[in-house]
Amino acid sequence: MIWDNGDNMRNITHITGSIRELLPERRPDGYKGTFGKVFIYSGSYGSAGCALLAGRAAYRTGAGMVKISSPECNRVIIQTALPEALYDTGAFEGYRMEMIRRWSDVFLAGPGIGTDKDAEEQLRALITGSGEMPLVLDADAITIMSIGGGKDIADIIKQQASEGRQIILTPHRGELLSLTHILPSGIREEISEEISDVVYKSGADSDSSRLEIALAVSEYLGCTVAAKGAVTYTVTPGREIICSDDCGNSGMGTAGSGDVLAGIIAGLLAQGLDAHTAASRGVRIHALAGDRAAAAKCEHALMAGDIPEYIY
Repeated sequence: MIWDNGDNMRNITHITGSIRELLPERRPDGYKGTFGKVFIYSGSYGSAGCALLAGRAAYRTGAGMVKISSPECNRVIIQTALPEALYDTGAFEGYRMEMIRRWSDVFLAGPGIGTDKDAEEQLRALITGSGEMPLVLDADAITIMSIGGGKDIADIIKQQASEGRQIILTPHRGELLSLTHILPSGIREEISEEISDVVYKSGADSDSSRLEIALAVSEYLGCTVAAKGAVTYTVTPGREIICSDDCGNSGMGTAGSGDVLAGIIAGLLAQGLDAHTAASRGVRIHALAGDRAAAAKCEHALMAGDIPEYIY
């Protein structure tokens, strides 16, 4: 399939394959360090579940180690519910940040961190201090960089991507719209009709418009964007557009489902997949696991925490 916006044409590939076919190969002589270390900055007061969902998903996808950074109030919850994960708390600065960077292979930031000044400062410090490691930004991280007080973070992301850092954004419909605020006025004007479509339409009626916006954001920042929806598009500058539209179900439209997807993608990155491949495969693995969970429980009863348990 060819997508044509009037200026250029790009292939749209419909990703296929089973979960086991999409997961990275495992070295028979591998160990926990071989399969990657995921550092997750997630959760705030009342939002420990975001960190748990992302961490469990990263493990279920094959990551060897997961370390979760969350406020002290979440320590007992996280270490009880996910004892396999290491726990971290504190500021991302100085020698401590250097030790975190040395430990980690992949960084995931955003689920449930909040959008206050402290979260903004922590996010900025983590992004600037984490070097060239692959980075996944989800949920509140996207809000902070697009319509919060941390709009300079978008400039940092753009610069890092231009230097070769692999960065993935995983916005849902509302977050994708918020990302249009970082675009220069000329680009916003070019896609104004698409923005209006996404604001006032839903479902299949706005799919092509969501794709247009995702492409504009991806090209401007130089990042991979997984634009989530009933049809999810994964776009990366210079790469084919990946579409996932033959799996997934309405039961996945529930709180925490996006946190699970972010964790899946981070787990794939930790095992050596590039950003575009990890995002596109992660979307399909997430959807297929969601279909298995819905078949076992029914779509009405599906909760986000069920999804990682069906990654097999």
